[in-house]
Amino acid sequence: MLQMNSKTILVVEDEPFILNNICTILEISGYSCSKAGNGQEALEVLQHQIPQLILCDVMMPVMNGFELLEHLQSSENLSSIPFCFLSARADVIDIDNGLSIGAKAYITKPFLAKDLLQTVQKLLGNI
Repeated sequence: MLQMNSKTILVVEDEPFILNNICTILEISGYSCSKAGNGQEALEVLQHQIPQLILCDVMMPVMNGFELLEHLQSSENLSSIPFCFLSARADVIDIDNGLSIGAKAYITKPFLAKDLLQTVQKLLGNI
């Protein structure tokens, strides 16, 4: 059975240090974190838990962020989850591509914790 938590955020990031830092920022601010190291792991997490938001890196092994978002967009159950890219790929073409395939936001690395939290609050509608 799928569980839905009103403040759970799935963070998809292949660099453990960055993944843990993002989750620490979110948890200090009252959110719960689920973690995945790539898009394929994210799909496995999503079989058991539906988060309120997905924060996802672009460049990852196995399945990158663009591929993950395209997969989610094709799923009736998962396409409504707000999706935000967190990526060092800061070229306008990458940002435009991410937003055009359905991301609600695109944050470039490095980022400030306050900018991450403002984006999360905006995407979650302050629940």
